[in-house]
Amino acid sequence: MNQYYLFINNQRLGPFTMDQLVANGMVADTLVWRTGMPSWMRAADMPELASLFAYQQPQYQQPQYQQPQYAQPQYQQPQYQQGYQQQYQQGYQQQYQQPGYQQPYYNGERPQVGFGEAISICFKKYADFSGRARRSEYWWFMLFCLLLTLVTCGVGGLVVLLPAYAVQVRRLHDTNRTGWWVGANVILGAVTMGLYIAAMFSLFGTALHFYNNESAMLSAIMSSGSGWFVVLSILGTIGTILSIVIFVFTLLDSDRGTNQYGPSPKYQ
Repeated sequence: MNQYYLFINNQRLGPFTMDQLVANGMVADTLVWRTGMPSWMRAADMPELASLFAYQQPQYQQPQYQQPQYAQPQYQQPQYQQGYQQQYQQGYQQQYQQPGYQQPYYNGERPQVGFGEAISICFKKYADFSGRARRSEYWWFMLFCLLLTLVTCGVGGLVVLLPAYAVQVRRLHDTNRTGWWVGANVILGAVTMGLYIAAMFSLFGTALHFYNNESAMLSAIMSSGSGWFVVLSILGTIGTILSIVIFVFTLLDSDRGTNQYGPSPKYQ
């Protein structure tokens, strides 16, 4: 069943069912929003609400008093209309003072994720590479990772390494892009680190082999090291370009609606 929201007196009220709209103050010019609509509309412009404008307030009939046979008493006219309005306003105020209801947002946009909420979500999804993460969740958690790494001199960075990769994958999912961009960057970084370690061992072995001949040792290191330098430079350049591309992707807005990775965490 569709849930409707009203925008009355600069307040967002709801949710209501269709049968509750008129009773809660909807007129033809009232702005109305329901689930699935891209923006607010006038109630008169929504075809399914046209039949509701026939609503009228109940008409109270003045009771008929029978005159007694003796001296005619003076009756004070009952204030039925005033009493009805007061009762209606009290019921209206009580209904919207109930805690726990959520107000709709313009264009169906949910509020941003806060710093603490982002940390809580990312630790609950510690190694969850499925689903989507909006920009506020991602960047607040990246700030937390940076601060934790600086405070702990790098030790804390190991604790948040896996959830950081997980939220980065979910951020790409939110832009309708595959998380293998992150996977390729991680694999490339691991290969580059492995080749760097291999190069260090190779150069160290070359130095030990020619330790009695300094000129031959320098020549062998330069010859062997130049090849390693070229390979590592190429891999480092590719890794840098790939990191820039991923960084740009994380700046993009959420993909509206549901995509192949799940519903949007930002737009209703």
